[in-house]
Amino acid sequence: MRTRPSASNPPPRPAATNGGTESFTLPNGLHVIVREDHFASVVALQAWVKVGAADEEEPEAGVAHVHEHMLFKGTRRRGVGQIAAEVESSGGNINAFTTADHTVYHLVLAGGHFATGLDILADALRNSTFDAAELARELKVVMEEWKRSEDMPVSRGYTELFRRAFTVHPYGRPVIGWKKTIEALDRPKVLSFFRRWYVPNNIVLVVVGDVSPALVREQVTRAFGDWEAAALPVRQRPTEPPQRALVRTAIAMPVQEHHLLLGFRVPSGHDPDAVPLDLLSYVLAGGESTRLVTLLEAQKELVNSVSAFAYTPQDPGLFVFLASLERAKIAAATNELLGALARTRTELVSRAEMARARGNLESEFVYRKETMQGQARLLGYSQCVFEDPSYATRYLAELAAATREDVQRVAATYLRPENLVAVLVGPDAARHLPGAEQLTAPLAAAPPVLRQRTRTARRPTVHARTLANGVRLVVKEHHATPLVALRAVMLGGLLFERPEINGINNFLAGLLTRGSRHHSREGLGRAVESLAASIDGFSGRNSFGLRGQFMARTVEEGADLFLEVLRHPTFPPDEIEKRRRELLIALSHRDDDPASRAIELFYAAHFPRHPYGMTTLGERASLTSFTRAQLATYYKRLLAPGRLVVSAVGDLDAPWMLDRLEAALGDLPLARPLARPLPAPPDPRIRRVTRQLDRQQAHFVLGVRGGRITDADRAVLKAIEAILSRQGGRLFLELRDRQGLAYTVSAFASEGVDPGVFGVYFACAPDVVERAVAGVLHELRRLCDEPVSADELGEARKYLLGSYEISLQTNASQADELAFNEAYGLGAEGGERYRESLAHVTPAAVQAAARGYFTLDAYTLAIVGPKGANAKATPRKAAPSRRAARASR
Repeated sequence: MRTRPSASNPPPRPAATNGGTESFTLPNGLHVIVREDHFASVVALQAWVKVGAADEEEPEAGVAHVHEHMLFKGTRRRGVGQIAAEVESSGGNINAFTTADHTVYHLVLAGGHFATGLDILADALRNSTFDAAELARELKVVMEEWKRSEDMPVSRGYTELFRRAFTVHPYGRPVIGWKKTIEALDRPKVLSFFRRWYVPNNIVLVVVGDVSPALVREQVTRAFGDWEAAALPVRQRPTEPPQRALVRTAIAMPVQEHHLLLGFRVPSGHDPDAVPLDLLSYVLAGGESTRLVTLLEAQKELVNSVSAFAYTPQDPGLFVFLASLERAKIAAATNELLGALARTRTELVSRAEMARARGNLESEFVYRKETMQGQARLLGYSQCVFEDPSYATRYLAELAAATREDVQRVAATYLRPENLVAVLVGPDAARHLPGAEQLTAPLAAAPPVLRQRTRTARRPTVHARTLANGVRLVVKEHHATPLVALRAVMLGGLLFERPEINGINNFLAGLLTRGSRHHSREGLGRAVESLAASIDGFSGRNSFGLRGQFMARTVEEGADLFLEVLRHPTFPPDEIEKRRRELLIALSHRDDDPASRAIELFYAAHFPRHPYGMTTLGERASLTSFTRAQLATYYKRLLAPGRLVVSAVGDLDAPWMLDRLEAALGDLPLARPLARPLPAPPDPRIRRVTRQLDRQQAHFVLGVRGGRITDADRAVLKAIEAILSRQGGRLFLELRDRQGLAYTVSAFASEGVDPGVFGVYFACAPDVVERAVAGVLHELRRLCDEPVSADELGEARKYLLGSYEISLQTNASQADELAFNEAYGLGAEGGERYRESLAHVTPAAVQAAARGYFTLDAYTLAIVGPKGANAKATPRKAAPSRRAARASR
């Protein structure tokens, strides 16, 4: 058992400096890690409380997770909603997450607001009140979250897998708890847990960003220095006995797709085998060219998807496989999957596989360092689990030292039949669960015994160029991290589709990386992963394109691959048929995701005569009709140079990149551009549609006609979205916090090239749908009838500006912004103009926009859920929510 911090007050420990990272410990045991980074005017604060679901007593299962919900719900100094409002008015966001081992509270704020963030975090950790009425409301929210997880087949599968794998150790309990334990929680139990574990000597505070370490030390000492340490309880974590025999179980659910989960017990992250297990998971299913993906998904088409990961937490964990597949393919897929695992026990992986796995695992650490919150999370995890904030350096050294023999050895050691837990989720799952002989026979061969090794702030300039054929290039240098992001964007997506070709853009997006002039699908996958890179196509409502991300040292090879895929996809006939089958399967599984189904149903009802009303996935009639010639011709027209924008951001030389792109794209031939269907005139009336699904939760989307990307009032609609959404917004505070109607509620201003939508997404219990709809309409009506206060608008504005800055920390996000802004006619300065527009939004403009858009005699309401999830149409004035905005691209 790990040594616990002492309850006494030791003298301050000397500060430690680790490559720009400083750490110190207050006399009360609070450990603090500070990393100074002035690239962006952003600061991330995270409090890692070293207690999680595995530290609970059985009757209080779920109480750690309840703290995640409650800690920002009021203190002795701040009322309900005030914390979120302060953070958002400082241009930031606040949230928390719970694991089996930790509970983490994290804030990201715009530069200059460190003191505010620290004061909020200290107040919440020290002075949370756990108001009884607020707790009762939040427990209802938690129960809705539990119901949502029960409606999700993969979530159900993971819960059962861990329950069967850990029969003694508390890793067998879900972090959210069981239904009966959640229902039994009350304020005394919550306060008891809080007082036992929320003490300074059990917390690690991490600060990363635009700060001075000396100032951080001074202010942290002032905020936490007088907080007294306390003796910590003995952690009740019994050792899980060895598994002696196969465990298999089935869960019946009324869904379309089956999900097979396999788990093998493995050691903790402290064990020398943890790194080889990570390598093994990547070799098997970490990318497009890996063994299981190539064999089961690409070649034999036995699964719709397959993945693997090594869960190696603080205590011994689990090596997990997940395959989503059709009922008729379960037996064959199981045989092939286990046969592939058996080969890793008896054969060495190839040198090329090892190099790809090592490169991609290494790149994950680089990518995490792009954002302040990513750096903070890595530091906090490293300190809490390994007591070493520079653990990443040690991990990378072990990764470099690992051999193919190590990978074979861990496969032989842990992928044993008696160490296996198998779970099947889906319709009539017990009848289709693979038998014991089928699950154990492929792994029964005895592998050779292998010897175990012993191992010890200025904004960058945007460079633009328009080629003679009309292609527009936009490049920005950013040398803080050795990464480069490339984007090719063109107007496309649903905007150019008709019912008879619905889904063609999405069909093509998935085909781009299935073969090019010089590479097969497998060859392209190997080439990309050998560079620790990624390339994939995308399609939305308004656009089509290609994304690429590379390490800077391989940018020349990466750019060549990217441009080859963009210019010369081959659309192999066999891959077209595979893609067709994949999409038809996905089409049949749409009801498995009721939230997405509600959004899809809403768009179909809201845009009955506009392409936005179609699904990006397509329909069976169109998907089955596409021919190779039709796809190739459409792509050629889609790639019209006058509509193509290519952006590059990262650790690159801008003149070189511009020249390289011009050499590759300057001869792109002119093509007849695709014609857009004429927008249908508005048809103002109330539309109400429902779809019955046998689920525990109901989901609805209520929305009205929205604006265009280029509209002058775009910033006003975004301000209204922020006023309604976010944790300090009206919908969240009134309908979720005060009335307890929802687990999830959000507003979204989803603009398009043509007018889009302003909507509200809501997830709730089926019997409160009518109240929830009425509540949404009431909040919309308030915006029409009453001007918002200057303070409320100011907080929303600061939240939008701060979250906008936070969203642009990565090269990929900046490449997206440059490319989309240029493609949509906003230009390279579109972001700056958006900032300026936000600064000039007034209460009068908000009310005018609300009155112009929120007409209650012309809204659409889509409801998905069980029978009885219903709401009466209310003809008055209304509509908004949050998240589906990104889908509009």
